Amino acid sequence: MKPLRTLTLAACLVTGGAHASCGAAFCSASNDWLSLTQGVTQGWRVWGQLEYLKQDQLRAGTKKVSPAEITTHHEEIKTLNRNALLGLEYGFAPDWNIGLVLPYTNRAHLHIHNHMGTPIPEAWQFNEIGDARLKLRYQPVRRFGDGVSWNLQGGLKLPTGKTDGRNADGDVAERSVQPGSGTTDLLLGGGLAYAPVSLPGSLFSNLTLQTPLNEHDGFQPGWRTSVQAGWLVPVSGKLDLILQANLLHVGHDRGVNAEPDDSGRTEMAVVPGLAYAWSRNLSVYSQLELPVYQKVRGIQLTHDYAASIGLSLALN
Repeated sequence: MKPLRTLTLAACLVTGGAHASCGAAFCSASNDWLSLTQGVTQGWRVWGQLEYLKQDQLRAGTKKVSPAEITTHHEEIKTLNRNALLGLEYGFAPDWNIGLVLPYTNRAHLHIHNHMGTPIPEAWQFNEIGDARLKLRYQPVRRFGDGVSWNLQGGLKLPTGKTDGRNADGDVAERSVQPGSGTTDLLLGGGLAYAPVSLPGSLFSNLTLQTPLNEHDGFQPGWRTSVQAGWLVPVSGKLDLILQANLLHVGHDRGVNAEPDDSGRTEMAVVPGLAYAWSRNLSVYSQLELPVYQKVRGIQLTHDYAASIGLSLALN
C-alpha cells in the first residue's frame, strides 16, 4: 500500500430531539484510522474539514413520524448544520503526537411553539466557535509481525463554545442546540490496523469513548461510544477508496435544563469515501455517511445522510 500521508476525520453524528433536545447535532471527532496504517508523522500538520448535516425527519424509536402525530406544544421542524473544523497536530517524538481541533458552527434551527392553539415559528441561527478538543496519541513506530499496528488516544473536550445563545426575539435556545455543552469531557480511544498479504490495502478498527466530567448550568450531555471498522483499498497510484461501517451509541442528557426523555440514540451507518494524495505533503478527501439503522429515545429529528470534505497538509 502506498504512503498516503493524510489525516482523515469521521463525523460522529448525533441528532437532537423533536421535543426540546433538538440538536446537539454534530459532534466531529478524529477517527485516526488512517494514522493507524501510516504511523505518527514527525513535525507539524494542519488540516481543515467542511461538514454538512440536515436533520428534518422526525423519528420515534425506529419509526418515522410526521409533525401531525406530535401532540406536544413544541414541534421540531429542522436543524441544518454546516460546520468547519481546523486542526493542528505535532509529532514531537517517534511514537507520540498531540493535536488540537477547533470547530466553527453554522447552525440553523426551526421549531413551532403552539401557544394556546396558535402556532408560532421560532428560529435560531448560530455562527459560533464550538467546543475545542485536545488529544494525545501514542502509536509505536515498530509494527508487529504480519503488518499489524495499533494506537491509544486520550484527551479532553473543552468548554469553549457558547451555551446561552439567543434568537432575534431574545429567547435562549435549548441547551442541546447550543454550539457548546459547557462541560469538560474525557476522550479515550484506541485502534488496530492490519495489512494482510492476501488483500490489497489495510483493514482497520477504532473504538472511542466520550464522557462528561461535570455538569454546567443544569445540563450534562449523554456519554457516547463509537466503533468504526473498514477497509482502505488502493485504487490507483494516488487514489484510495475507504469502505467503512460505524456504530454509535449516545446516552441521554441529564440535568434540570436537559430533556432526558428525548435524547440518546443508537445508529449504524455505512461511510464510503475517497482520499487522494495530491502531493507528498498534501492530501484531499471526502466522505458520505448513509445511516442504515437509527433508534432514538423519545421523539427526535434524524438525518438521511451527512457529507464532509477536507484537506491535510504536512509542514515538514
